[in-house]
Amino acid sequence: MQKFKIIPLVAILLTIVALAQPELPPIDPNANIIPGTKASVLYGNAYPNAIVGKLYPDHWPFGGIAPDALVAIGSPVYGDFYNLTNQMRYLLGITTKQELISKYPNSRMVLRDTRGAAPGIGIGFTALGEFAAVLNNGIGGGLAIAPYNRPDVLSLTETWATNNIGYINPSDWLNGWTLSANLTLRADDVQQYYYIFIHAFAVYSNRTTAGGGRGVAVNVTKFSTPQSNYYPSKWKVIPFTSNDFSPIQVLYDSPRLLIARGSVKKVVDLGDFDPNLVGASVKIVVNWTLVFPKAWNYAIVYYNYSITAEIASKLLPYPLYLNRTAFSIRFEIDQVNKGPDALTLNATIFTTNTCVGDSYNLLQATPQFMRNITMFAAVYPTATEYTPDGLTYLVPYITNNFKIVLPTGYKQNSVASKIPFVIFQWSKDFGSSGKAIAGSPYTYNGGVMFVYGYAYNITDWVNAKSPDPYIAALLNRTVFNPPTLAQLTQCQYGGTLCNVQFSFKYGVVGSLADPTDVLSAAYVAMYLRPMYMALDIAPNAFQNLYTGQSTGGMTNFVGLWNFGGLPHILANVNQTFPYFYDKFLRFSIDRESLTFDRLYTSISPAAGTAVFTVGGPYVNMLTRYVQDFAWYVPFVSTYSDAPYPFKFDKYYKSSPNNRVASVVWNNLIMPSFNTTWPPRNGARATGLAVVSTAVDPNGTVILQVWGMNTQDTYWASYLLSTSLNQFVNAPAYIILIDYNTYQDPPGVRNVNLPMSYRIISIWTYKRPVTGATSTLNLPAVTQGLTIN
Repeated sequence: MQKFKIIPLVAILLTIVALAQPELPPIDPNANIIPGTKASVLYGNAYPNAIVGKLYPDHWPFGGIAPDALVAIGSPVYGDFYNLTNQMRYLLGITTKQELISKYPNSRMVLRDTRGAAPGIGIGFTALGEFAAVLNNGIGGGLAIAPYNRPDVLSLTETWATNNIGYINPSDWLNGWTLSANLTLRADDVQQYYYIFIHAFAVYSNRTTAGGGRGVAVNVTKFSTPQSNYYPSKWKVIPFTSNDFSPIQVLYDSPRLLIARGSVKKVVDLGDFDPNLVGASVKIVVNWTLVFPKAWNYAIVYYNYSITAEIASKLLPYPLYLNRTAFSIRFEIDQVNKGPDALTLNATIFTTNTCVGDSYNLLQATPQFMRNITMFAAVYPTATEYTPDGLTYLVPYITNNFKIVLPTGYKQNSVASKIPFVIFQWSKDFGSSGKAIAGSPYTYNGGVMFVYGYAYNITDWVNAKSPDPYIAALLNRTVFNPPTLAQLTQCQYGGTLCNVQFSFKYGVVGSLADPTDVLSAAYVAMYLRPMYMALDIAPNAFQNLYTGQSTGGMTNFVGLWNFGGLPHILANVNQTFPYFYDKFLRFSIDRESLTFDRLYTSISPAAGTAVFTVGGPYVNMLTRYVQDFAWYVPFVSTYSDAPYPFKFDKYYKSSPNNRVASVVWNNLIMPSFNTTWPPRNGARATGLAVVSTAVDPNGTVILQVWGMNTQDTYWASYLLSTSLNQFVNAPAYIILIDYNTYQDPPGVRNVNLPMSYRIISIWTYKRPVTGATSTLNLPAVTQGLTIN
């Protein structure tokens, strides 16, 4: 079998004019200056929930139904305060502010410029997986940063534009992905040799017209002799239609977390290009999941992609070989931090490691002026090829013959004083292993984790020629390696964060919790051994049962000497009802009482301690708080059914079945179960619970343990206390519990007790792992009972 390769020949973009293909709008030699409609406003009021709509019509020039797109804004931009000093102390493992400034002098300027408040970002995204959008209502966005409580700044810092010329034409908002494949079909007996080139792409935009870069470019060429270094010069371009992509599915959207997903699927029938190839096809799939932890200054996209070579007809007796694939993410950086022109002082791609030694690529870009801020992008796994200066390869375009694939092994690390055109590429050669024959297709699956963000850098990383420590720690300690449980001594468990151990200062239950949650917390506390047990909010502040007053009497209630001194974790943010959340229904850690500012070093891993919470978000508001920070296993349920005052149906929106267990790598784990009490599914029921850590932007590490009801919470806590060594590797675990219904006494009363369980381990950048079914032995409880 003669193997051939994609050979990327350098061409000057937009100078080689080719014949227009009938499948695309006519190509104008001046196409690079054809604007799409500018956004009326950047970001608009896309908070506390994302704005989802259709792309502006002239950003989708192919006719039919335009794809969905969204624009969303981070919570700090709308008054969600997080202490940047404490965040840096957590990330950098530094105990005091004085030590922070002494070790990183630039941090003093950062804290001064931000007034000590963590910033937020705004994002735009399309249903095709592009990180830029202009909606049909005129609201647009791509990637921008703003200080605390300053949404007006987002329009000035838009990365895909420059502030000295207003909004750059949306046709120049270059951002997206490509998926290329080379295939061969060789029929030696009839001396026919087919060379097949395919480029699927969704790059906003390709300059043919605004938003025009979405489709599949195909070339099928037949020769009478084998070819070695053939690359085509003519292409048939098939634009994507509404049948090729799904609408954006918003799985969850709250004031602090957005999770959405979508897909692009296209089947290329090779029989359309040559009648001898009837029955041969190539299927292209790109699935994406967008995770935007709105309180942090980054967003994450998981791309899962596949290429399938298939011969469906036995009338085609020759094998079809998938020889090579190349997936890429590519984008232009027009400006960073309100730059006066579309230039960047430096853009560098580093190869660095997670806390456990896994490699990833990190791009950092800083502007010509005002260099206290850095735009960054991280990818895992490391790219096989990359460059920050790939203009001649960047845009899928007929006039450069779709020479968009970087040469094998090509790596350029940096570019200075110009506009960066960034490409991360993952290529793979298959040799003769990618063989498809009739009835036996060949599929290659790949995946990429991508992170976009903005941060205030604390070092002169350009001259240091190394990643900024704050940015590297931000990625390592919140994205790649969140805290995990660890065994500290023979009888005590705690946590570990990038090889730094810590213990738990507080254990927390809800003030409105079922008494079962108190029993559950006791199981967890047996091994975590907190110094104090605390409540989520002031005891019964919403019910005020002990004073006989209305909820408006909370101030007098918490002043009672025999109740006011109990520790609670969440802040009293208002002086009137509902007290513990703001106008956007956001809870926050108490900065006034003994749990945050005064004793910060007591619950910070920098000082060796943290907090755990037991019980679900209906009754434990600290668990409700932590849900939006455990983005890798949000495990939310509908809050519209929750009792007043916790009916968060206004700003907390979840998927149609109101369950999100895990979304990492597009593996949407949503086990089937019900929420009635007791949970039943015929004679047997499945319970669902979660054990996971999370960290908020203040640097507060929180372990959550809870189930879909008090029974699930109880048995998950029991399992944690008896089998803690099963929960020490990953940051999150989903527990599936199988219940049996027993009769005690026989024929009189049903008792629902656990029989077995399975544990799904969840990492942020590794694939989930489902463990084997294990028996939950309860001999003393079940002895003498009859299974119903």
